[in-house]
Amino acid sequence: AMTVAGAEMPCFDPRVQPGVGLGYALAPGGPRYDALEHDLDFDPVVGLGYSFPEARRIGAEPAPAGVLDEERGRRSARLLRLWSGLDALNLCVFASSPTRPLTIDRLTALVTAVLGDTFTLDDLLAAGQLRLDELRAYAVREGAVREGAVRKGGGPGELPARMHDEPITEGRHKGAVLDRAAFARASAAFRAELGWPPDFSQ
Repeated sequence: AMTVAGAEMPCFDPRVQPGVGLGYALAPGGPRYDALEHDLDFDPVVGLGYSFPEARRIGAEPAPAGVLDEERGRRSARLLRLWSGLDALNLCVFASSPTRPLTIDRLTALVTAVLGDTFTLDDLLAAGQLRLDELRAYAVREGAVREGAVRKGGGPGELPARMHDEPITEGRHKGAVLDRAAFARASAAFRAELGWPPDFSQ
């Protein structure tokens, strides 16, 4: 199986969407396809243009889906934080910002109505960060990030070697592969954006 820290990867190929790959490797809940919004949605050419203003509100500027750099790492971490906040509040990620009808303003208005106190985008992102930090602390405590993986897959913070060594062979994304050095730099930017140490096991 293609695994990350012992958990099988979802079906969306990270060689095409490196931000999704960063989520697979670094999200403390393991490799989930629904940990963050997918890169293709924010591609300036084939993406969902109507969602770009919402994405910009959390610092996720549109960019070509296949680009893997430090900004991709920061953008992916910001998207992860947003969806973590939605999960923390039991708000459906499949109906919510940035690509779906429940915009940030609608989401914060809903939570404000329930709580009786003003709930802002900053509050939503803070809830997401807290949830991620607690998931990460739990994973470290339970040894999930230290135990590693079946070595055919990636260890904690890594993708299977195949994602770096074997380009896609057919179709419109032919030749796509994740450069190891670029992935490492983007991973470092992802962790820094979330305030996490460089060593995934700490």
